[in-house]
Amino acid sequence: MNRRARTPKAKQEKKEQILAAAKALFFEKGFYGTRIEMIAKKAGVSTGTVYLYYKNKIEVYKALQDEGVGILSEMISQVISWPGMSALAKLSEVARTYYRFHNEYREYFDIMAILCVTPKDLKESESEISKIIDGKTFSLLKMVEGVLQEGIEKSEFISLDTWKATNVFWGMLDGLILLAERRNIENVIGVDLEELFKQALEMSFYGILKQN
Repeated sequence: MNRRARTPKAKQEKKEQILAAAKALFFEKGFYGTRIEMIAKKAGVSTGTVYLYYKNKIEVYKALQDEGVGILSEMISQVISWPGMSALAKLSEVARTYYRFHNEYREYFDIMAILCVTPKDLKESESEISKIIDGKTFSLLKMVEGVLQEGIEKSEFISLDTWKATNVFWGMLDGLILLAERRNIENVIGVDLEELFKQALEMSFYGILKQN
């Protein structure tokens, strides 16, 4: 019989067990194709145990998105903290890191990307987990904006609205990877994602570099 977790450590392990099962199922079957009962079975717990930690499937899904945003934020924070880097080099590393995150944490990326477009229920923003995710996402974008501001202060980049530029830059990265997710690049365009990333970065960076 599956025993209820009693200690804080045991409870955390149980939550991780449930989320690991949910991550695999969401990646394989999508949001609509996954049910709480399926998550419970794969995690080796009762359905009631899942509901002890998460009130519904949406909350489970968002808990995984929260984990994914946290992983990506930590990866980007590390690469932009390397000493002796120019702002341009930091932006390049941000892009490479996002590309690496897509490759190494594919399940998280897909869950995060699906959340951005469907289903409608997942777009609510009033729950506590949604506010946490929004806060982490905002902090992530502000890290990128900080690199742009640094580049302007060091006269690497032209003067520009850094917040708008940050969102354009991030939107470009998102768009390229989502194209690859939909198999439009290699099958139709005939260019792999890494090469397209290089081209896009060259074009975007050329536009903000300050000419001496």
